[in-house]
Amino acid sequence: MSKLRPRLIIEVGSWKGRSAINMATACKSLGLETEIVCVDTWLGPPGIYTRKNDPFYASLGHKFGYPQLYYTFLTNVVRARHQDMITPLPLRSALAAEVLREMRVKAPLIYIDAAHDYDSVLCDLRSYWNLLTDDGVLFGDDYVGWPGVTKAANEFAGSVGRPIFAATGKFVIPKNPHFPLKVAFS
Repeated sequence: MSKLRPRLIIEVGSWKGRSAINMATACKSLGLETEIVCVDTWLGPPGIYTRKNDPFYASLGHKFGYPQLYYTFLTNVVRARHQDMITPLPLRSALAAEVLREMRVKAPLIYIDAAHDYDSVLCDLRSYWNLLTDDGVLFGDDYVGWPGVTKAANEFAGSVGRPIFAATGKFVIPKNPHFPLKVAFS
């Protein structure tokens, strides 16, 4: 981040806000005035509703049948004192991409960490690729740990003719084919 110095980051999939908060903390420590737009429904993944004994289901904190995860996210952002940098966009990822495209938003950093099945990840990569600036970087989480994420990221990078860099569960796909690897992981 110190070399890219982004003024805008789009995060697709925010859950309770840990990644967004970490990015905001890093940006503030570098003296950057960055906005982080967090795209999520805060309703949880569809399969979670059939696994009521799953700890992730409990973390949705249903109240009168409605998940309270959005309020957990907001509470975490406010506690971290990053409400000045983090903007929630409570929409499905594909719909948010359409809205951002209509607004002509372009970002140098887009972080993909929403659904983890192959089809959803591939859809997110395709939907957000054109929202990257020409020197932008698409990066994501759970590479290798989730086979659908790994397969979608590899296939997508190949389809756009870009290299994919991966380390410690993260992947990076630069829009610029001459993107220096050392920038991706510094």
